[in-house]
Amino acid sequence: MSSLMLSHEQRAHGPWVKLQSEPKLFTALMYDLGVRGAQATEVFVLDDTLDFDDLGEIYGFVFLFRMMGDVKNLYKDEEYTPVENPSNVYFANQVIDNACATLAMLNIALNNPQMELGDDLKEFKEFTKEFSPPMKGFAITNHPAFRLIHNSMARHPEEALVVEEAIGKSNSAEDEPAEAYHYIAYVPVDGEVWQLDGLYPHPVSVGKYTDKKKWYDAAREVMRTRTQGFYKEQVNFVLLAITKDQLGRRKERVKECLYLNRIVEARLNELNREWRAAIVDEPTIDEVLTTDEEEKINEQDGIKKEIEEFDSNRDNINKLVQLRTKWVDEIRLLQKSIERENKLKQMEKTRQSFDYGPFIREYVSILHERGELKELLNNAEEEECEIVF
Repeated sequence: MSSLMLSHEQRAHGPWVKLQSEPKLFTALMYDLGVRGAQATEVFVLDDTLDFDDLGEIYGFVFLFRMMGDVKNLYKDEEYTPVENPSNVYFANQVIDNACATLAMLNIALNNPQMELGDDLKEFKEFTKEFSPPMKGFAITNHPAFRLIHNSMARHPEEALVVEEAIGKSNSAEDEPAEAYHYIAYVPVDGEVWQLDGLYPHPVSVGKYTDKKKWYDAAREVMRTRTQGFYKEQVNFVLLAITKDQLGRRKERVKECLYLNRIVEARLNELNREWRAAIVDEPTIDEVLTTDEEEKINEQDGIKKEIEEFDSNRDNINKLVQLRTKWVDEIRLLQKSIERENKLKQMEKTRQSFDYGPFIREYVSILHERGELKELLNNAEEEECEIVF
């Protein structure tokens, strides 16, 4: 039975389904899996002059491409010498069709200490870290929450970019080979860039890097070689950059301002503990930093200028109060912006995954009962219009 005939709930609890390759869908998928402060952005150019600075911090790439034939035979003719999987790289094999989107996200997220993971995802990583790649794959695909989250993203799987499942399957040996899509992920780990292909037995190192912010240069050539070949053969592909989103940047800035606020208040207390008497109607900021967060912020270059401004005025109470007011106001504005962004994300996720099928079927049925559907179809055919439901 076509999954379009199933209800949204039936699809969510059924077998793993195909998903579209839309960046917004991948962003929503990461969020529901427990990854915070990350987004997927489509990349169209891999030229050497492109430094991706406008994308901010890049956690990894997901490379999806169309190939001819069955993806399960991708490495069938390749000679393979078993190697020991690197202990510092989290890698899960793909053991079931259609789970590639979730597998790609987890292979990237679980290799990036910079990415913010929820408690459940942290526990899963800790529980499976000593598993072999196939066992990690089985743990992911047999995880009921992961499957439920993955399937909840599907609206109309038949209309999706088909990943890892052949379409237009041949009726005879003489027919054209079927099309299939496959993914490859690229992530930086401990000075090396790794190609994580769930159908390959182990991770493959594709280069080394020294500048963490420019790690993608090590992967650029191998990705560009693939895309150039695809352009020549007119093969469809999608390259998604997994980056820190605006929400993540705002949260990071909140932490920076909290740190600056802490050090300026400590200095004001040293100079005059009565300084708070001049503060009127100021709301309380409940958010606090952990010791680890403070240490990380102290090592960052982003707030050097503000630290220098603080140091140059460390004996000027009025100036220090002004600096503190500026940082407190910024925290409040950022917190409001974060709350608004979270609501927008939830609305977008609802829109993306809402099941419009029942409405469309009922609407078409009413048109048919009224005798209007045939006329609409005839008019569309005469005007060479495409009807999109």
